[in-house]
Amino acid sequence: MSQPKEKFLKDYKPNDFIIEDVELDFIIKDEYVDVLSILHVKAQNDTTILKLDTLDLELLEIYLNDLRIEEPRYKIEEEALYIYNVPQEFHLTIKNRIYPAKNTELEGLYVSGDILCTQCEPEGFRRITPFIDRPDNMSKFTTTITADKEKFPILLSNGNLISKEEIGNKLCVTWEDPFAKPSYLFALVAGDLGFISDSFQTRSKKEVELNIYTDKGNEKRALYAMDSLKRAMKWDEDVYDREYDLDIYNIVAVDSFNMGAMENKGLNIFNSAYVLADKEVATDKDFMGIESVIAHEYFHNWTGNRITCRDWFQLTLKEGLTVFRDQCFSADMNSPTVQRIEDVKALRERQFSEDASPMRHPIQPKSYISMNNFYTSTVYEKGAEVIRMIHTLLGKKKFKKGMDIYFETFDGKAVTTDDFIWAMEQGGEVDLTQFKRWYDQSGTPVVEIKENFENNQYSLTITQHIPKDIDGNEQKELYFPFDIALFEPDTKQELLTKQLIIKEKEEKFILGNFEQKPILSPNRDFSAPVIIEYKEQNYPFLAKYDTNGFNQYEALSKYAIETIHNIVQKGEVDPGFIATYDTALKSETELLFKSLLLELPSIMEIISNLDEIAIQEYIDAMNKLKKTLSQEFKNELLELYHSHHQPNNSELDPLSKGKRAIKNYALRLLGALQDQEIFLLAQEQFQTSRNMGDKLTALSVLNDIDHAKAKPYLQAFYDRYSDNPLLMVKYFAIEASLADDFVLSRIIELEKDKAFDQKVPNLVRALYGAFSRNLQQFHKEDGSGYAFLAQKIIEIDKINPQMAASLANSFKLYQKITQKNKELMKKELEKILTCKDISANCYEIVSKTLAKE
Repeated sequence: MSQPKEKFLKDYKPNDFIIEDVELDFIIKDEYVDVLSILHVKAQNDTTILKLDTLDLELLEIYLNDLRIEEPRYKIEEEALYIYNVPQEFHLTIKNRIYPAKNTELEGLYVSGDILCTQCEPEGFRRITPFIDRPDNMSKFTTTITADKEKFPILLSNGNLISKEEIGNKLCVTWEDPFAKPSYLFALVAGDLGFISDSFQTRSKKEVELNIYTDKGNEKRALYAMDSLKRAMKWDEDVYDREYDLDIYNIVAVDSFNMGAMENKGLNIFNSAYVLADKEVATDKDFMGIESVIAHEYFHNWTGNRITCRDWFQLTLKEGLTVFRDQCFSADMNSPTVQRIEDVKALRERQFSEDASPMRHPIQPKSYISMNNFYTSTVYEKGAEVIRMIHTLLGKKKFKKGMDIYFETFDGKAVTTDDFIWAMEQGGEVDLTQFKRWYDQSGTPVVEIKENFENNQYSLTITQHIPKDIDGNEQKELYFPFDIALFEPDTKQELLTKQLIIKEKEEKFILGNFEQKPILSPNRDFSAPVIIEYKEQNYPFLAKYDTNGFNQYEALSKYAIETIHNIVQKGEVDPGFIATYDTALKSETELLFKSLLLELPSIMEIISNLDEIAIQEYIDAMNKLKKTLSQEFKNELLELYHSHHQPNNSELDPLSKGKRAIKNYALRLLGALQDQEIFLLAQEQFQTSRNMGDKLTALSVLNDIDHAKAKPYLQAFYDRYSDNPLLMVKYFAIEASLADDFVLSRIIELEKDKAFDQKVPNLVRALYGAFSRNLQQFHKEDGSGYAFLAQKIIEIDKINPQMAASLANSFKLYQKITQKNKELMKKELEKILTCKDISANCYEIVSKTLAKE
């Protein structure tokens, strides 16, 4: 194939035309959908050539100011429709036909089960009708849908419902969205759906109708999502003074969806995994995820929809900000400390490893081939950390003032990250010029800390080391907050808390006079997304006495990482870590926090910052540490398990969730003993517990201890839940995560199972994605894991390029693995790259993975 074109931020220019108003008319047939679009177009300069984006649709007729035009007055070339000799202002009418059932890419209008639905972000609308499909073209949409009333009794689109009538066996509805929006926020849903309804009264006493649509029979499983929505609406009013602006808010849950959810104006479309839950089929983590994602999409109404991105390079403008908002919401709804730990764990595992890979990029990328590849942890989660740093630097009140200025100044506009920073500068009365480098530079900064204690004076020297960019160019020093505390070693009392402001390559801070050298707690609450190099850190003290819960967790987690490295290098487990772990195990603290405090970091978190990785050595070291802990503390872990095991409790209050978290942590760690006693304990939990999280934990432990003996329990789970797609996702993930050598043959068997469908992204992520995270088997020394996944990527690329590219990211450790593995991986990457008709999505990921040798 010819090399796909790369797009660059520096090449942005305003469009020659804008489409002010759009009337869309969809006529849904059995095999296809006819689309009529009437566009009110205005020129922005003196050009006479209109370019519309178009892809994979059948053009039927074009009318310019009601006069039909033919070629050569227009032509289609390279995914664009060109219309020549157009006036300064005109109406353009286009008739085209699309085939949703053939649309396996799940972009534009497609079929999910028996439902017609859309996904238009970032560039899917061009698959529906020719349009200026870019976010700075904001239009007012009126949408009419006509369909068979028996097959499609529910017809939904953006905005408010303004008419509904039956014409013979047809149902015809019209929706009007009074707010101008980009085409990526357009949505349409048609199907025979069940739903639940509720209402929310805004602070100005406006009644908003709330509906959540699901497959029939799943309605009650949307009740928690509805409650989460109402909590989010209230929170946005209380914290940001943002009220909802339409008369109706609809959510639709679909099984086939590339993303988590989509914030289309007034009609959110969700992956069913983030809507459907009840105490019988959902885990505590499922409920937390639903609350978070429901809130995230709702918050987009103001940070994303009312104010949108000028171009896709600005994606973090809406996503980083909205992730920060949903993280704060979740912290307010639950435990702030637990939420912060979970957020940073996810950042370190996904984003830090991305920052250390050939796919590293700034939160505002400078270029892309396929925008779909930049819905990344960097843009989202690191983007949220950048917003959090602004919040920390300005303080709560000034940040709120900056947000008010942002909303007041840019409502109804498509803007840039510079516009957001300007608003923060106005609200905070601060110069953020240097801070903007966080938007432009890639990689994770390293902060080196050196202490000095002379004549009772304590000082710190902070040096920031900024990595080179992906092309090997030097990058400049960053500006960030660095929160610290000092503790008195004997009394354990907190002596000082302080926010250090870091701007220079090296800075010295004199922090006072003390009788003894104090103990430092650095980067409290992870005030900056950096890697700390600090050789004198007192992990045992901080794990026990730090007054900041996050930094307590941080101390034990970093001590565990240091211990793993020590096992790899010397084969020994540090007795000091065992003693510190013992103290944490016996601590009296909130149970959910304690379960996170005791949990060992993931292998990916441990290895992401290493230059060379012998993966099996780290897996062996982790297994040794787990076995040592489980042997040393078997009695304590069993006591922890039995004292908190409540098989009939599925309540969602903090204490109940904490009891489940701590006892399941204990069971997982005890599983490292690989003995019959723990197998029987897990067996009993699987058979007697009414909580799905308990069942899945037990099933995973059974499978890890003895797969052959676990087969009856795996089969029992399958037999009971094979008609539940969301639980089949969990089942396939457990099967694909097994560390045994026969896992690949088992996955090949599961591919043929009636419950598996390669066209459903959730199932692809569960089976193939879980296998790629099964480091022992994916990175097997014979290369079979690489060969298998490469073949799956080639197959899926022909169906759904976005999912194929996502799987291709599994090869991101290519630059760091042992030479033997690297050669095997390179062979498979080259096989993908030389494939005929490889998608631009896959090409970008694979070519960049191979490029930086």
